[in-house]
Amino acid sequence: MFKVGDTCFFLESNIHVIEGTIRSCVGGKYIVRYGSGKGIRLTEKRLYRTLEEAEAAIPRRAEARRKTPYDYM
Repeated sequence: MFKVGDTCFFLESNIHVIEGTIRSCVGGKYIVRYGSGKGIRLTEKRLYRTLEEAEAAIPRRAEARRKTPYDYM
């Protein structure tokens, strides 16, 4: 549970970790202010307390198997 004024981290496009500040909580959704005057409304499950937790939540892509023209043999 976050409180107003707490610092949190969230994922932007499942790629970048962004730091923000909780501005309000209404109905289980938090308004997070980040950057220079930007804001977003997120649920608690998309917010992380530490940078390490947020980085661990970034989905990793499985390495694509590269095929050569000779794989058919």
